[in-house]
Amino acid sequence: MTRDLTQRSHKILRNLRQILDDVLYDEHARRAFANNAFDGALTFLGILMGNLVLPEFQPSAVIKIGLSTCLAIGMSGGFGRYLSERAERKRFLKQMGRDMLTDLSDTSLGRASVQKIISISLIDGLSPAVAALIPLAPFFLAEFSIISISVSIVASIVFVGIVLFALGIFLGKISEENALIYGGVTVIVGFVTSVIILLASIYFR
Repeated sequence: MTRDLTQRSHKILRNLRQILDDVLYDEHARRAFANNAFDGALTFLGILMGNLVLPEFQPSAVIKIGLSTCLAIGMSGGFGRYLSERAERKRFLKQMGRDMLTDLSDTSLGRASVQKIISISLIDGLSPAVAALIPLAPFFLAEFSIISISVSIVASIVFVGIVLFALGIFLGKISEENALIYGGVTVIVGFVTSVIILLASIYFR
């Protein structure tokens, strides 16, 4: 029992290490992480701005909609990427196999391809969900009256800004350009987006 648990723990750690390596060193994984995390943060920002114009702001409503959205974008991103990535990599392996007159599915290359499919799919699914869950956290505290609703709103907006700024820093490091400028640009994009959503919500209320 202990040995089985240890083996499972090692396997989980290896998978997490593989995901981290992919985010840092794999072009497709980096793009998936950045794009989907950005989508997740801005999607939640849209939910928040839409709720701000309601006659009565309820943290429970934001939590329900936010969790539903996190689940939806996570499942959509993960499974959608899995299907598309699997199709592309299967096609590549089959073409290479035909050129080499052999089946590559049960080789180290084939197994590495499967591992890469799973890793990128997890990144694609988890990144938008986590990016949306972080700014959602203050509303759980407001729901249990640990902090006020106004504080939870401000904290949530700040968390969105932190997520966007961190993504900008990440992209700036990758491009080997000024990371602070990248961070500032992503925050500005988020701010402009929130203003547009808020104005649209007021107009169509």
